[in-house]
Parts: sequence; C-alpha cells; structure tokens
Amino acid sequence: MLREQYAEIVPGYYMNKVHWNSIDLAGQVSDETIKTMIQKSYQLILQAMTKKRQREIAELASDTTTS
Repeated sequence: MLREQYAEIVPGYYMNKVHWNSIDLAGQVSDETIKTMIQKSYQLILQAMTKKRQREIAELASDTTTS
C-alpha cells in the first residue's frame, strides 16, 4: 500500500523484496510515516523472537531509559 502511495518507497534493496522497503529520505514521505514503519518493523521482528529474548531486550530498554 505504501509503495503505491509514495514513489520514494520501493522494495528493499538488500532484504526480501516482498516484506521489506527502502525509502528515499529526501522524498515526500513524512517523518511520522517513517517512524510508524520503523515501529511496525521492530514489533514484527520482536514478536518472532523467543519470549526469553523479548524479556532480555525489554530489560535492556528499561535500563537505558532509567540511566
């Protein structure tokens, strides 16, 4: 859908071209759209990890935000 909306969003150059995108940051894609794409990608990768690894990452994240 985003590839149809923005000429700057194309199939991922180095990754699986079905699931990943490359973005020309000099184009018209808003910062908010890019942030949303990053957040969704992060969540997809995180969900594919084991629950143990997810907890480890959550602990690391909380350590960085409290320091």
